[in-house]
Amino acid sequence: MNVKLTGIAIAALAAALALACWPAADTANPDGAAAAAAGAASASQGRSLAAYFSIDAAPVPGAPPVAVTLAQRLERLAASGKPEDAYAAYQLLDDCIAFGQEGRLPALEFELGREMTAEEKAAQQQLCAGMTQRQRDERLAYLATAARAGVPGAATLFLSEGPFGDRSALRNRPDDPLVQEWKRQAIAQLTAQADEAELSSVSTLMMAYLRDGEVVRKDAPQAYGYLLALRMVYDDILAPGTTNPYQDEYWHWLQNELTPEQQAAAALKAQAIAAKFRQHGGRPAQG
Repeated sequence: MNVKLTGIAIAALAAALALACWPAADTANPDGAAAAAAGAASASQGRSLAAYFSIDAAPVPGAPPVAVTLAQRLERLAASGKPEDAYAAYQLLDDCIAFGQEGRLPALEFELGREMTAEEKAAQQQLCAGMTQRQRDERLAYLATAARAGVPGAATLFLSEGPFGDRSALRNRPDDPLVQEWKRQAIAQLTAQADEAELSSVSTLMMAYLRDGEVVRKDAPQAYGYLLALRMVYDDILAPGTTNPYQDEYWHWLQNELTPEQQAAAALKAQAIAAKFRQHGGRPAQG
């Protein structure tokens, strides 16, 4: 499975709910979408057919569309110096890798709510045909830049990619100092973003701390704190009558693992995250 989709799967429930429930005006805002978590560029600018063929300059009436190469797009994104554009560069390259493997873009089809057309596939093929190995390798540097800068969603995908793009290193070289440092960085980035109420990071950490894994050990109090935060946020944003998937009916077993003191500390943590979400005006999770 494409690593982007793996990252999405980690936080799929939070992402799907947020995208389904958030006002259309927010997700349609190109600037907001560029800063949102599972995409550094808006769907219309980052993956649309028009974006593959158009250039930044105003079009000449009656002139045929000018194809923009992948190298040109990457150069423009890198030149901006913006971490959101570094994330967009990562996604462009990750899309090309996924398209080369599957001949389609599942993430794009999810956004569109339909399969790609033959024209869209041709545009993607044209964009990605000249991708070099150097560009493949550079995509992780783009992602690292975005994750360090706190671009929403980048921290989740940084974790999903694994150390230096090699998830097997977590199993095969767990004591390698470089792998250990990568794990510390990955968790620190997620924690910082979760504290800022970025929902994909909150959901990712909740899932990570539910059981012993390759990156962190089980930590029920941590997991429950993030669970409560998600519950509070979705109580705010779900439509009336919609079931909150984070309510105790489904998660009482986790609460039962905690002492009253641990439950109280988790509640304080969750309240702080929920308050931050409201303070920001709310940021939906994306993948």
